Amino acid sequence: MREELKQLIRLQGLDETLRKLQETKQQLAKQIAEAQRSAAVEKKSFEDRTAETRSFRKAMDKREGDLKELEGKMTKLEVQLNTASSNREYAAFQHEILGLKADRSRAEDDILKMYDRIESQQNEIKQVGQRAAEAEKAAQERRKSVEAGIADAEARIEALKKERAAFTQALSPAFLEPYERLRKKGAGRAMAACRNYVCMGCRMSLTANTISLLMMGDKLITCQSCGRILFMAEGEDLTGIATAGRKDP
Repeated sequence: MREELKQLIRLQGLDETLRKLQETKQQLAKQIAEAQRSAAVEKKSFEDRTAETRSFRKAMDKREGDLKELEGKMTKLEVQLNTASSNREYAAFQHEILGLKADRSRAEDDILKMYDRIESQQNEIKQVGQRAAEAEKAAQERRKSVEAGIADAEARIEALKKERAAFTQALSPAFLEPYERLRKKGAGRAMAACRNYVCMGCRMSLTANTISLLMMGDKLITCQSCGRILFMAEGEDLTGIATAGRKDP
């Protein structure tokens, strides 16, 4: 195998490591985002429940105000009842007082139910608030832990980039340029091993002529199916291809 081809294989190894580190960095960043989203959901739930309870409390305050207003009207009517100048006027006051008593009874029932609901809401808010605090704490802890991993990945990426830059300077443009072109086109993998007459990049069979040219090793040979630069897999021995009677498909 030509030394340039060996160098390209090593370069692909560097690029593969870089790719995996970039993916690791992205996955770690997603973990931070997910933890933050979970904390935000719990916080929003807490804020919504708090706003709901606040609004309900205002409604209860208004209902209590209605009750006080009813009691004030009843007090005035009872004074007027005692000073009624005729039976007809006395009966009218009594009838109005009875109506106000019915309204007062309904208001008192409403307020009692509201107090029960407020108590239930306060318990819910306490639980939701606790979950929100726990989610925020978990998000902070996760962020701290993951950021350390991201920093490590970034440091390794920068070191590998420098190593790659130095490595590519020593490569012949005749080999480097096709590799770079195929790497960008082939989702990061420009090369594929040949094993048992098969391109391991696309799993398509290789012709006898392709194998023969690959065995000569005097130039870059690409797979006719996927276009990747081919190299012999480690331990692969196809030296008998020329006399084996294998025909091109």
